Amino acid sequence: MTRTGITRRDMLVCGAAAGVAATWPACSALAQTARIIDFHHHFNPPFLVQASEGNRVGAGDANGLNWELSWSLEDMDKVGIAKAVLSPPTGFTERTDPSQRNGMIRKVNDYGAEVVRDHPARFVQLVYMPLPDVEASLKEIEYGFDTLKVVGVGFATSYGPKYVSDPSFAPVFEELNRRRAVAYFHPLAGACCTRLIPGMPLETNLVEIPYDTARAVIGFLLSGAFRRYPDVKFVFSHSGGAVPMFAGRFDRLLQKTDLSKVAPDGIDAEFRKLYYETANANSPPTMAALLKFAPLSQVMFGSDHPYVSDTDNLADLRSCGLTQAQMNAILYQNAERLIPALRT
Repeated sequence: MTRTGITRRDMLVCGAAAGVAATWPACSALAQTARIIDFHHHFNPPFLVQASEGNRVGAGDANGLNWELSWSLEDMDKVGIAKAVLSPPTGFTERTDPSQRNGMIRKVNDYGAEVVRDHPARFVQLVYMPLPDVEASLKEIEYGFDTLKVVGVGFATSYGPKYVSDPSFAPVFEELNRRRAVAYFHPLAGACCTRLIPGMPLETNLVEIPYDTARAVIGFLLSGAFRRYPDVKFVFSHSGGAVPMFAGRFDRLLQKTDLSKVAPDGIDAEFRKLYYETANANSPPTMAALLKFAPLSQVMFGSDHPYVSDTDNLADLRSCGLTQAQMNAILYQNAERLIPALRT
């Protein structure tokens, strides 16, 4: 420990972060880079990878998606990420044996809680939902918030043929509204569409995943969920997927449709209330669209670890020509305001 209170480890992190972005002076460094929050950081327990092997929509070798805690910490330290939100392992749990799924999700949630208990200064947790089982999901919300002390709830955008906005899931969102909870949504490639390019399922997913986010958002909008659950803090992955591109189209083409019950102040007003994290969707064209569409206050940094490195995500974001004030808002201020437990 130095007289300034900065440890040798901190100094190493600072130096690595400065190497990623030479535009940031090395150690105004620690004050800035060490406060980065990663709002989209996957953890894939080995038992879950094994349970879903061979049954992942559009996936190749499931062993290539293994994850280790030491890898997470190393990747975070390279760029000075202070804390990460453990993102639901979507694409694994939904593909496990349905008769074992609820028990598997409880096991995953307990595993995430262990990670947080062992590294409370580095991680916070979202409790993952065993939808389409509504009763099990309500029990998991109670267990997550009251026992595991999670900071929010994690969903996939779709569960087989049902999207997360399906009316049958209403009791789950009523409970989250009562708890004034953060609800985070991670896309899957919809089961309908992963074979559209024959022989290239992985490449098909690259197109389908952003659309699944858009389907979920539009489903919530048109069903009136954003108005019905005003105290839920909705967070969507990958800069909102296709939503920024579709927003103007929907606004224009639905202008003669009566949306007074679901969007009395207009579609854009509903979209501006939502939160968007930037994982693997923070290149200059994408960020230009997002920041023209959403207030800066609603945008948060994410990495999509382990599928994309923290280094690559930060390099993309730093290539966008944003001011330091904009970067600070995206990298940590907005996330810390939404979830106070993220404050370092």
